Amino acid sequence: MKITTALKTHYLTLCIMTALSSVSLSTYAQQSESQAQENKEMETIEVRGIRRSLTEALNTKRFADSVVDSISAEDIGKFPDKNIGDAMQRIPGVTVVRTFGEVAGVTVRGTAPEQSMVLLNGQNVASVGWFDLGGMNRSFNFEMLAAEQISGMDLYKSAEADINEGAMGGTVNLRTRKPLNLESGTVYASVENSYHANAKTWSPAYSGLVSWKNDDENFGVLVAYSNEESKVYRETLSNFGPAGNTTFVDTNGVERQSYGAMSSILFDEDRERSSSQITLQYAPSDALSMDLNYNLFELENSHVNSAQFAIVGFGQMQGDSVVVNDQGIVTAATSLASGPGLAPLFNNTVLRTPKMQTDALNFSVNYNADTWSADFVVGRSNAEGRTLQSSTWWGDITDTANSSFSFDVAGPLELIPTNPDYMSDHSNFALFQEFTFINYKRDNTIDYAQADFTFQLESGLFTSIQAGLKVQEQVFSSQGDFQDLDVAAAQADNLTLADFNGGFVSGLHSAEGRAGSLSAFPVASTAIWDYAHKNKPSEITVKDAFSIEEDITAAYVKSNFSGEGFRGNIGLRYVDTDILSTGSINGEPDKINKSYSNYLPSFNLAVDLSEEMIFRFAAGSAISRPDYDDMKVADIISESFQTANVGSPELDPYKSDQYDMGIEWYFSPSSIIGATFFIKNISDYIEQTTVKENYPGCGPECLVTRSRNVGTADVRGLELQYQQDFDNGFGIQANYTYTDSSRTNSAGEEVPIEEVSQNSFNLSGYYENEIFSARLAYNYRDDWVRQYNGSSLDSMNDPYDQLDASIVWHATDYLDITLEAANLLNEALVLRQPKAGNIVHSVDEFGTRYFVGASIRF
Repeated sequence: MKITTALKTHYLTLCIMTALSSVSLSTYAQQSESQAQENKEMETIEVRGIRRSLTEALNTKRFADSVVDSISAEDIGKFPDKNIGDAMQRIPGVTVVRTFGEVAGVTVRGTAPEQSMVLLNGQNVASVGWFDLGGMNRSFNFEMLAAEQISGMDLYKSAEADINEGAMGGTVNLRTRKPLNLESGTVYASVENSYHANAKTWSPAYSGLVSWKNDDENFGVLVAYSNEESKVYRETLSNFGPAGNTTFVDTNGVERQSYGAMSSILFDEDRERSSSQITLQYAPSDALSMDLNYNLFELENSHVNSAQFAIVGFGQMQGDSVVVNDQGIVTAATSLASGPGLAPLFNNTVLRTPKMQTDALNFSVNYNADTWSADFVVGRSNAEGRTLQSSTWWGDITDTANSSFSFDVAGPLELIPTNPDYMSDHSNFALFQEFTFINYKRDNTIDYAQADFTFQLESGLFTSIQAGLKVQEQVFSSQGDFQDLDVAAAQADNLTLADFNGGFVSGLHSAEGRAGSLSAFPVASTAIWDYAHKNKPSEITVKDAFSIEEDITAAYVKSNFSGEGFRGNIGLRYVDTDILSTGSINGEPDKINKSYSNYLPSFNLAVDLSEEMIFRFAAGSAISRPDYDDMKVADIISESFQTANVGSPELDPYKSDQYDMGIEWYFSPSSIIGATFFIKNISDYIEQTTVKENYPGCGPECLVTRSRNVGTADVRGLELQYQQDFDNGFGIQANYTYTDSSRTNSAGEEVPIEEVSQNSFNLSGYYENEIFSARLAYNYRDDWVRQYNGSSLDSMNDPYDQLDASIVWHATDYLDITLEAANLLNEALVLRQPKAGNIVHSVDEFGTRYFVGASIRF
C-alpha cells in the first residue's frame, strides 16, 4: 500500500514540475501586465468594524453556488470570537460541544462532532486528540488553533465534488492570510490578560504578525506567531455508570439498586497554546503564482485532576438510612467501612502532562491561461501526542471508619464524610491500591498530492468544467507504555498526601451545588511526578498498541452552469479507500485489510427570484469514515468477568444522502432574512454494541463490546436566519435551528442521535461608531442526549445557554483596547437520567472568564 501511494504522489509531483517548466518562459514575459486583479483582491486593514465583517461573510454566502455560511475577520486579530469554535456557534444549524469550557467540537445539522471535518486552506490536518480520554477521531481540534491568524472560514453544508470527502455534517475550511494580499510592511501585535473567576488567576497572551512584499509586488513573506496561556478550571459533581446499575445487600438483608460510585472533582489545568505561520508567495506574472505555507500548532495541557471518590462497595450500606425513589433506585444512604484495607471515601489524584504538536507544510502552484487554469498542491501534515499520566489512590485504610460517608443523589451530588475532620489533614490519606505510570503515544501523518484543472467553455449552458485527482496516505498509531509502581514498596515508604501537599481547595460547586456537596478537600501537588520517575520499574508493558494505514484516491468532475437568473454546479466524486489495520488479537500479531469505494454525486442550484432574493436547492451524497479507535486491531479481555472490548477494522463508513431547499432575501448589503429546510438519510450507522459471543480467550458466553454498522438515521430540520444593519451604528444577528433526528439502534428501537438538540438559537446585538464598538451575544440549545462517565444512552443534558460580551475602544488609528467576557451567566452542564427518576448524574461548572487586551497595527 505504501508503494502504491508513493508512486501516485511522485506522479503528481512530476506533473507539477512539468507544468511549471512548460509555463515558466511565457509567464516571465507577462510581468508587466496590469495588477488590477491583485489590487481588487487586496485586504485593507484601514476599514474596521463589526459591520464590515458581517458584510464580507454575507457576500460569500450570497454569491456561492452551494449552501455555504461564512465568517470573516474584519481585520488582523479581529476574529469575531475568542476562538474558532465560539464563532461557529453563531452559524445557523450549528451547536457546539464544550467539555472543558472551551469549544472542542461542533454538531452540524444533527450529526455528531466527529462527522464534520476541519480543513486548513482546503487540506486535511493531522490530529491525535489531546489526552488518553480524548477520542481518536479525524477532525482537527479547534483548541489547537489561535484565531488571530485566521482571515476567515467557510462552512460547506451541501456537497460539492471538488471538496474533500469525509463529512456528513459540514466541511469547515479555515483560511490563513497571504502576504501579497496585504500592504507591504503590515505589522500587527497584541497583548492580553485573562482572568478566570472561579480559579481567581490571571493568564497572559500575546501575538504578532509581519507581512512584506517587494516593490514589484510579486514576492512576499508573512510571519506570524501567537502564544496564549489560560486556566481551565472545571468543578464536577458526578455519579458513575447508569443509575441502579449495581446491586447491594444492605445491613437489613435487602437488595438495593444504586450507583456504585460518585465523586466531587476539581480539574485544574494550566494550558499553553502557540501557533506559528510562515508563508512565502511568488507571482512572477498574473498567470502564475506559487505559495509555500508552513503552520505549527503546539498545545500543552498539564493538569491535576483531584477527585474525592466514594465507592459504595468498599463499605456496607446501612439499611435504616436508605431512601429510594419511585423507580426503586437508592437516592440517599450511608455507607460505613466494613474492614481494613479499603477506604470507601478516598482521594484519587490523576496527573497528566499532555503535549500535542501538529504541523502542516504545503506547496501550491496556480496557473491561469486564457481558457483554462491548473492548481497543484503537495503537502504533509504530522501530529504527535505524548501524555504522561500517573494515578494514585489515597485514604485511611488503618482506621477505615474515618472514611465512611453518606450520599444523596436526588439532586446535584451531596457527599458527606462521617468524620468531619477527615478532610482537614493531608496525613489522613495514605497510599493504597493504585500507583500507575503511563506514557500514551499517538502519531498521525498525512501525505497528499492534488491536481485540479478548470476549462472555460465559450457557449451553452455550462460555463466551465472542473476535474481533479487527489491521492492521500494517512497513518495513525497509538500505544500505551505502562511502568506501574509497586504499591507495596511505596506503602513501605509510609507515603501519605502530606508528602505531596498541594494545599486545600474550597468554595467549589457554587453555582449548582447543594449544602452537602463536598466543596472543600485536600489536594496533591505535582511532586508525585518526582517519586514516580525515581521508582518506576525499568520494564515497559505495552498495551492497546495498533496502527492504521489508509490509502485514499479521489477523482472528480464538476460542471458549472449559469443562465438567465440561475447558476449552479453538478458533479461526481469517486473515492477509493484501502485500509491496513495492524495490532494484536489474543496476544498474537494480526493484520486485517479493508477496501471500499464510493460514488458521491452532487448538485447545487441557485435561482435569482429577483435582484435581492435567491432560491437554493442542493442534493448530494457524503460519507464519514469511522474513528481510528473503532477501527483498531486490538482487544482487551477480562476472563474473570467474561468480557472483551474488541476493535472493528472492517467497519464501513457512514453514508448519507442529503438535500437542501431554501430562500434568502438580501434586503441590504449587510442584511438578510433566510430559511433553509434540510434532510439527511444516513445508512451504515455505527453503534457500540455488547452481545454474547464465543470469543477466543474469553469463552462461549463472553460479552463482547465492539462497534458495528447496525442501522439507519434520519435528520430533518429547518434553519431560520435574520441579520440587519440599521445604518445608525446598531445591528442585530439572529438564527434559529429546529432539528428532528433519530436513529435505529441494534435492537431495532428508534432513539435520538447523541449530542443533537432539537431547538437552538443565537442572538447578537451590536453598536459601533468611529470610537468604539460593543457586542452582546447569547447562545441557547435545549436538552440533548449525552453520555458521560458511563451514563446510559438515554441520559439527557439540561438546556444550556451562554452570554458573551465584548467592547473595543479605537483609541487611535493604530491602537485598540479590548474588554471581553465569556460565559457571563456562569452556566453549568447538568446531565440527568430521566428513566431513573430524573436523577442528576453530573454537574460541570466552568466559571466566567474575562479578557483585557491591547493591539496595534500599521
